[in-house]
Amino acid sequence: MVDTYSLESAPRQKLRSIVSPVAPKLVREQPDDPASQAAVHKPWDTRSDDMSGAPLAFLSRFIVLQAIGAAGIVGLWVVGIAGKPFAGNNAFLCWLIAAIGALGILCVFLRRWRDVDWLATHVVRIGLLGTVVGLIVAFSAARTGGSADPNAIRPMIASVIDGMYVALYATLLGIATNLWLKINLRLLGNFDG
Repeated sequence: MVDTYSLESAPRQKLRSIVSPVAPKLVREQPDDPASQAAVHKPWDTRSDDMSGAPLAFLSRFIVLQAIGAAGIVGLWVVGIAGKPFAGNNAFLCWLIAAIGALGILCVFLRRWRDVDWLATHVVRIGLLGTVVGLIVAFSAARTGGSADPNAIRPMIASVIDGMYVALYATLLGIATNLWLKINLRLLGNFDG
């Protein structure tokens, strides 16, 4: 009968005599019983075993990062820039991009990093869709005008400018949302390891 040598059945002293002198430095001592293994607390370990509550360090970083973002949005709102994308023909696309950004921030809080990455990638595509829609609006307005009368050309130029606003604001909002989600992913996503 062959005696199989297993790690669980061998005493620690016998293992130490077999293993090279360098290996004990690499292997940490673990308590023998599983109940005391669960009780060992590592202060450097910020991960939560039960995903019901976020660790204090992650939560504080999340709050500080989102406060910085909110301060930037308030600053743009005070200057009068933040409200422009949501007024006019492009409001639907811009509200859609803002909703995707809010969903991405919720995924950051829930630590769903793959979802954050997916949303950050696709919000730029929705911004590019706004570019295409805006250019279609602009060129369709330019096609209808063919008069030499300056009064007839003014509404056409206004429609072209409105189409360009749709294109530029949707693209700008999509890129800004992408960057914010990528910043969150970089600064908070690597926090979990």
